[in-house]
Amino acid sequence: MTLLRPDLPKISDEVNSKNTLNSFFPIRTKDRPGVFDWDSVLGHVVKTSYRKDLGKGGIDEFKQRCQNTFVAKLDEDDFWPIVEKMYFEGEDLFKIAPELLLFKAQKTTGSTPNARLGSMFSSLLQNFFFTDKPEIKLNFIENEIYQEFDKYLISAKNKNTIVKTANESPYLPFMAEHFQQDLSFLGKRPKYLLSVFKDFLRLYGFLFTSQLAINIKDWRSGEPKAKPMYFILDNEKASDERAMVHEFGYKPMKNALWNIFPYLSMNEGLQDPKAITQPIWAVAQSVLNYPETSEWLNTYAQAFKDQRELKLEIPESSDPLSGLGALLTLSKKQFSRGESRHEINGHYVRTIEAELCEHFIQSRGRSGRVLVFNQDYLVLLTNLAIGELDRLRFNELIKAFESRGVFFDKQSQQVLIEFYERIGNVERMSDSGDAVYVNKTI
Repeated sequence: MTLLRPDLPKISDEVNSKNTLNSFFPIRTKDRPGVFDWDSVLGHVVKTSYRKDLGKGGIDEFKQRCQNTFVAKLDEDDFWPIVEKMYFEGEDLFKIAPELLLFKAQKTTGSTPNARLGSMFSSLLQNFFFTDKPEIKLNFIENEIYQEFDKYLISAKNKNTIVKTANESPYLPFMAEHFQQDLSFLGKRPKYLLSVFKDFLRLYGFLFTSQLAINIKDWRSGEPKAKPMYFILDNEKASDERAMVHEFGYKPMKNALWNIFPYLSMNEGLQDPKAITQPIWAVAQSVLNYPETSEWLNTYAQAFKDQRELKLEIPESSDPLSGLGALLTLSKKQFSRGESRHEINGHYVRTIEAELCEHFIQSRGRSGRVLVFNQDYLVLLTNLAIGELDRLRFNELIKAFESRGVFFDKQSQQVLIEFYERIGNVERMSDSGDAVYVNKTI
């Protein structure tokens, strides 16, 4: 990848008093629970992944065009009210093909919360988009509606002119690779995609959030890898002896969420806004190659400390990584308990939990909060992990889960096998994981 050049913006005598964040993560400090409309986010992701968009007209104009088409073709005025009731008075219109979800994204412009969440998925997609048109089995009415919709779309010779691609490198390349691979798998099965689309985005919204949180502080180690994050199934007990579930589960993730805004806002302040924004770990690789940046970073750190009136000794160093580390420490310090900005980050973390993590957290009495997978998300993840293959050995399936940031201890793995046996998609050759095969459910 292209590394960030050392010619960072010149430090001035005054440091911006505001912490701003416009890259890598969709939540802002003024956001509160309930800020996202996931239906609108679906449309945004369709726009990016299909490279299609609508004109200025809305659903009412499209309905009128469909009415004109059906009346002209069938010459029966009484037929249109039936079609209108079937497809335009409920949600059945959006079950014809994923592209029709574009109507749900027409209001997601500018920096609205839904557009920001859509941009997070665009960052995972990077330059990926569907190039093959999947076959969709449609009845006569649906086919006419779909053909009319195809005429209604904006056309462009260059698909890149339809959407604005991400202006940032992927923060978690391994997650971006899996997201593209899994969406490609679903895109070949449009009816299944429609049935799980929202769950798919919620799943990856959480996986990205949790892995970003526990990776962000480890910026010195280079490109991030999937770190252990242990879950239980929602019908399991979370007893105290489940060491991995408690030591590498909800609590460390919750603590790590406090790093997201301080680290990302500082990272953004160090970079040229006109260039492609790089993750902190890539910035570290850059400054390491250019030792002369240490002086600039030391100067910036001192100015930042003075502006924020922070009581923290930061020793100067000729090592640029130490200078970068000092800046990140200062950024975190301004939100620590006792500082005026502490509650800002508290609201931020609570919003992250409510909007991006809620479906994967449960309270379990004395055991406290734990990370969980319900059966719907488990079946979806299983199908994604098996992908284009017919089946996977159970041990290989577990590795595929872990590569996406989902870990299960031995006790949960046994419950997993029992679950697969109940739904009938497992072939057991022996009691060992090496001889247990899991099939897709589609």
